[in-house]
Amino acid sequence: MNLPDDFIFSQSALQDYVDCPRRFELRYVNEVQWPALETQSVLEQEAMMQRGQTFHHLLHQHALGVPSEVIEATIHDGEMRAWWDAYLRWQTTNLPAERHPEITLTATLDERLLMAKYDLIARRDDGTVLIVDWKTGKSKRAGSLASRMQTLVYPFVLARAGDWLNGGEPIPPDRIRMIYWFAEDARAEEFSLTGEKLEADARRLSSLFQEIAARFEFPLTPDERHCKFCVYRSLCERGETAGRLEEMSDEDELPGEVSLDLDALEEIAF
Repeated sequence: MNLPDDFIFSQSALQDYVDCPRRFELRYVNEVQWPALETQSVLEQEAMMQRGQTFHHLLHQHALGVPSEVIEATIHDGEMRAWWDAYLRWQTTNLPAERHPEITLTATLDERLLMAKYDLIARRDDGTVLIVDWKTGKSKRAGSLASRMQTLVYPFVLARAGDWLNGGEPIPPDRIRMIYWFAEDARAEEFSLTGEKLEADARRLSSLFQEIAARFEFPLTPDERHCKFCVYRSLCERGETAGRLEEMSDEDELPGEVSLDLDALEEIAF
């Protein structure tokens, strides 16, 4: 298979490939639309996704400078208000004043494009740059997050394409932090970058790009846990029944859990 020259890799596409090459082929190469349910709790999932969209919208408005009291007047959901109050407490002491919400950056590696869509990029006075990703799904621990492609891709792209934040010069890797903030328990997980890690990440991404471009076949994952919440599971004869939300583990992720402007979801117009 030859990927088109203008194919744009993203953390979502790479995560799909790592989880299941066949899912990557179906979604990004063949663009197959397959309407299998992701979970049995359909109404609950829809409510969760809608609540996540609304919460991201509130935080986007706040980062743009809308006064908190104006935003609070629009919140009529108890859980949403609890998330909002926790966010206000956390951001007061952890986020600098310079904030750039909903930023999309694209970097080039091996003549391939790699895109990242950020919930928030914030810059401290000392030049440290924070990548903040708001999570409204099940809270995850550092060990699980460390292995996600998002944790690799987002800092890498910022290091390669964030010079606009640093006077036209690349941001030093050791000044970049990746932070996941979980609304469920108001907990943050932070990851640092180093020059050595940036080089290792470049090698891994380059290897993945070459591996994907050279493939002629995209086999199903041998780990059928990835099939439980996959929309293609019936197409692949990996089960007709969707998994249940309460059965989700640290390794499972639904589209509503990730940043809501990523590839798996349509962009929200604000």
